[in-house]
Amino acid sequence: MMKYLYSEIADKLEESIKKGEYGTHQKLPSENDLSFQYETTRLTIRKAISELEKRQVVVKDRNKGTFALAPETKISSGINGLVGFTEAAERRNLPAETKLLDLEDVKEIPKQVQEQLQVTKNASFWKIERLRLIDNEPMTHEKIYIQKKFVPDLNGENATGSLFKLIETNVAIAYASQELESVILDGEIGRLLHAKEHMPGFLAYTTSYSVNGYPVLYDESYYRSDKYTFHNILYRNH
Repeated sequence: MMKYLYSEIADKLEESIKKGEYGTHQKLPSENDLSFQYETTRLTIRKAISELEKRQVVVKDRNKGTFALAPETKISSGINGLVGFTEAAERRNLPAETKLLDLEDVKEIPKQVQEQLQVTKNASFWKIERLRLIDNEPMTHEKIYIQKKFVPDLNGENATGSLFKLIETNVAIAYASQELESVILDGEIGRLLHAKEHMPGFLAYTTSYSVNGYPVLYDESYYRSDKYTFHNILYRNH
């Protein structure tokens, strides 16, 4: 897949920051200096800087310049809105991998899932179990239920990619409702996530909805607390 020049420059600048060529909170060279260094226009450099801002690698002050951010060791779920694991990893230029543990065509689903998806017992579902990794390190374990009508052609190959993107070829996802529970990562889940003994984690129950408020996907995911934080914006009613 061909990359735009500004994206290639963003990759090179990010690598320089990670290698310590620009220290934490150190000011990056000016747009003029960077355009001379990379033999391109200031507009291209400006786009590269904007890309780095989206990746949360730099912060830009219109009066003082662009500064390298301290490296973030955790993924913050929700900071960029409702995005899937694959999309979040891509935005931060992280090497993501998905291992498909199970894919089943089922009609019998737990009552809690049935209530969340507001369906009758006659509906058909995909039950998907996946392990998500960054740099070969397990980050989260997912158990997902989706009505087959939203992704009728799911298979062992495309089930390792972005389910949001697959679903949105048929219906747009608008928002999600999520409940978090503090858990200890032990047993089979702990083994899959390479959790240390008695390591704390998060269990998230998430229902994603279409633009017309119809529940599309239900997800129960375990997260390593040393690798994940959750970011929420809370509004005060007046």
